[in-house]
Amino acid sequence: MVPNPQLGFFGRDRGGSRAVNFAFNADQELLRESTRRYLADHHPLSALRPVLEAPEVFDRDAWRLAAGLGWTAMLVPPEHDGGSVTDQPLVDLVVLGEELGRVLHPGPFVPTNVVADAVSRWGSDAQRKAVLPPLARGEQVAAWCLTADGSVEPGSCEVRAERRGDALVLEGVARYVHGATVADLFLVLARMPDGLVHVLVPATADGVGVRLQQCLDLTRRFGVVTLERVEVDAADVLDHDAGAVLERAVEVATVLQAAEAVGAADFLFHATVAYLQDRVQFGRTIASFQAIKHRVADLLLTLEAMRAAAHYAALALNDRFDDRPAAVSTAGSYAGDGFAFLCGESLQLHGGVGFTWEHDVHLFVRRAKTSQALYGDPSWHRERLCALAEVDAAQRDA
Repeated sequence: MVPNPQLGFFGRDRGGSRAVNFAFNADQELLRESTRRYLADHHPLSALRPVLEAPEVFDRDAWRLAAGLGWTAMLVPPEHDGGSVTDQPLVDLVVLGEELGRVLHPGPFVPTNVVADAVSRWGSDAQRKAVLPPLARGEQVAAWCLTADGSVEPGSCEVRAERRGDALVLEGVARYVHGATVADLFLVLARMPDGLVHVLVPATADGVGVRLQQCLDLTRRFGVVTLERVEVDAADVLDHDAGAVLERAVEVATVLQAAEAVGAADFLFHATVAYLQDRVQFGRTIASFQAIKHRVADLLLTLEAMRAAAHYAALALNDRFDDRPAAVSTAGSYAGDGFAFLCGESLQLHGGVGFTWEHDVHLFVRRAKTSQALYGDPSWHRERLCALAEVDAAQRDA
């Protein structure tokens, strides 16, 4: 995924396209191995079982330790305690996202990195100094308060902001906020009479309320964030066009969620194949049946297409390719539906045992269906692709 002379990687030049080798380099593979070992020791998939019905599944101490592997530092500048493995931090985060997806990690990996990226890019010097170091070190957690229905449509924003002297007063609600119950800081999308703004709101501010929200996904916790006459300083507003901030945040979230989906789908695919090779019917393993082989081939094709879409989206977004919007929405559409399809097929191929509470397949199904509704569902991304194609056609015809 990064320039690697041993692998002959090429990006795009000004004259057109060149071949792209999607292999990760040695440093990124070391990051993958280190992360996988850490998760095996501190948060294997089996660790979720005892806490599935608990009020909280997030381990703050383990999160702080994991920060040493760069989970929340990749998009933070070095002068604020951040840093990435390579000069393509979004690609590095794909490595992490895939490993976190394999174990259905409950932590707010996506929203914390979205907030870190927004503040790194558009925060003031004071905001960067106050917000970024504790996020990068894992000492604080950030959540992203988007809309009242969890969609990415600005029209669904129900938080209102009014100026009062040098301050803003926030009133409204945001739902389906990942990590809301453990967040120390919220990035809130709010509506003013003259447009949208993004505001940094401490979780301890007067008037901020958080309520745990019931969710299909048992491996993560979402919350409803209410703001009642919450007063914040004007210096807590990101001083940049809110539309650009929102677009970038949605794209980062889409790429990272697609990476998690690839990791989860990869783990479930190989677990399913292993089961098919063990299960015996009529004196033969069911993996030897021709009909099963065809279904497994379809799953592998889906998985590899998901992987290619997610990897290219990360590369396009990081390096600002011209087709970045289309690449991101392709990943958002295909990875979301592909993950759900693979989970459904895995459930069927596991037979009766796959439908039991004791088996882990249902945890992946729940994660896939919930992820489909976050950060722009697949249909939203397909509509975006159609709109982009219309714009491109109009420009060619002009």
